[in-house]
Formats: sequence, C-alpha cells, structure tokens
Amino acid sequence: MNHWGKDVKGIALLADRHTATCFKLAGLRDIFYIEDTKEAEKKLLLLLEKKDIKIILVSEQLINKTQIIEKIAQPQSPLVITIPTLRDQKMIRTDLIADLIRLKTGIEVKI
Repeated sequence: MNHWGKDVKGIALLADRHTATCFKLAGLRDIFYIEDTKEAEKKLLLLLEKKDIKIILVSEQLINKTQIIEKIAQPQSPLVITIPTLRDQKMIRTDLIADLIRLKTGIEVKI
C-alpha cells in the first residue's frame, strides 16, 4: 500500500529486484522481478494481453535488448515506458516517453 492506503492498480513493473522493491514500497502491486531479457520478453508479451494493465514500466536494460518494440507501439496495447534502474545514473529519456504517448494517443507532448 502507498501512503494513501491504496494499492496502485493498472500499472505493472518489470525490473531487477532492487528497483522493483522500491516500487513495491510505493504501492505498486503488479511487480515482476526479472533476471534476463528472455524472461522479460515473455512476461512483457503476457502483460500486453492483460486488459486491466494500462501502463507497463520496464527497466531500460531489459527493453533495449528485446525484439518486440513494434508490438508495444500498437494503439490497443498498454503504454510501455522504460525507466533506468536505481543503480543506473541515467536520466529517464523524456523524448522516448513523448514519442510513445504520441504513438498511443496521437497527442503531441512537449517535455
């Protein structure tokens, strides 16, 4: 539960254990600890089919290596956003997020 006393619904996370634990503490309930890209690809494909999932957060190191980018750009699938792991010193690539929002919704976002 988050500090409002409710679980965050409709958002899933695929990440390493350390990053996933932090999101769990924030109230995210659909969390999957992923160790390798093959496992990430399988789980991501399953999550793309779930109707109750609207946003999927995936650690950048996992999604960059998968071969399913064209599937996550489909209008009917959940929005997939890559995030750095907590151990990475990178900033979130806002241009990628803006591109995904444009592809999913047709709305141009300036970040």
